[in-house]
Amino acid sequence: MTRPHVIVHAMCSLDGRVVGFPADLGLYYETAARLPQQAVLTGSNTMIDGAAREGLDLTGEDGEPSPPLGWDGDDRPWLVIVDGRGRVTRLNVLRSQPYWRDVVILCHQATPAQHLERLRRDDVEHLVVGVDRVDLGEALRQLAERYGVRQVRVDAGGTLNGLLIRTGLVDEISVVVVPYLVGGSGQIGLAGPDESGVRLGLESVRRLRGGHAWLRYTVATGR
Repeated sequence: MTRPHVIVHAMCSLDGRVVGFPADLGLYYETAARLPQQAVLTGSNTMIDGAAREGLDLTGEDGEPSPPLGWDGDDRPWLVIVDGRGRVTRLNVLRSQPYWRDVVILCHQATPAQHLERLRRDDVEHLVVGVDRVDLGEALRQLAERYGVRQVRVDAGGTLNGLLIRTGLVDEISVVVVPYLVGGSGQIGLAGPDESGVRLGLESVRRLRGGHAWLRYTVATGR
């Protein structure tokens, strides 16, 4: 069983930080839309923090269950959330958004039973992969087998990015470089705190508006 092609897409400062600079989110999503993708993979922290910035609490009480969504003929990507602790509870709010066809939640065997019951009750697609943490490799393989996903775009923070890279699950890195230096110690990097080296091969460079640059690399340690 083959896993999908995985592309980490990120926006970072010239010194590799993913926070601490003025971000052109329109440019980020413009470039993201040009990448091949049948699924967008993210973490629960990324989803919760991003929604909070827009004034939405994804950990609160949910609305009425959404009706089953039609998949046939829908070419929008799946939204796939790594959420082993069951933190994202307003799933019907997410499912009503126009950006993706539906939501798939990645859980493990130790995910709270109440949350797993909620997913089953509301007919939310979910995969239970791993014992006490989400097995990302198995999750990717099941996304390919069960949902026909061939390409995944990762839209996450340094922790999930780094874990995927270190475990050899990333094939390509796409970076929009912001003309800004963050500096300082303890700042969050594109691949998290891990310092093990990963060799990359430069595939393309494109100049974007406002002094930004779009770089695409292949990962030598990929599939």
